[in-house]
Amino acid sequence: MAKSQNIYLKGAGFTLTELLIAVIIGMLIIMVVSSTFLLNQKVFRKGNIKAELSQNARIVLDLMSREIRQAAEIVTTLPSDDTDPNLLAHELEFEDGHTTSQIQYLKYLLANNQLKRQTIVYYFDADPSIYVHWNDVDSFGAPTQNILEEKIIGENFTSLDFFGNSNINIILNLNKGAEQIEMKAVINPRNN
Repeated sequence: MAKSQNIYLKGAGFTLTELLIAVIIGMLIIMVVSSTFLLNQKVFRKGNIKAELSQNARIVLDLMSREIRQAAEIVTTLPSDDTDPNLLAHELEFEDGHTTSQIQYLKYLLANNQLKRQTIVYYFDADPSIYVHWNDVDSFGAPTQNILEEKIIGENFTSLDFFGNSNINIILNLNKGAEQIEMKAVINPRNN
């Protein structure tokens, strides 16, 4: 019986030191794998946010470009260039060139990080059913302005700038979390 006990004690098995080394190596492998996974998730999230901001800006620029190209008249006075940031226009109003049945204006402006599009009409108080141009004058003075519709067309906008004489330059800045992008466009109004 002593012989079989001896074999059992000398048999295969792990010492405490070997087990500790195996546990430490296993923990290191788990830490490396989880760190890589977390880093990949962070990069993926950042990429998604940037893609969302870019898509938002592209959609807005596409809408604005189409409408500005058809503008019958640009109402907002724009600086010729962007050398002085204090002179840049932060909203743009123009006569809608798509609607021929009545005189109406479109306005793009930024309010609370939301880009808004307004449909505006002007009329004289004597006959509010007849819309007139923004700079028309009757015997009582300038026309009254009425906002027919206001839509939010984009979110996460931090700035909106316009400048240019014959071509209208637009600079959009968007921000979500720690990610931010800037988009620029140059538009040539055809009817202006």
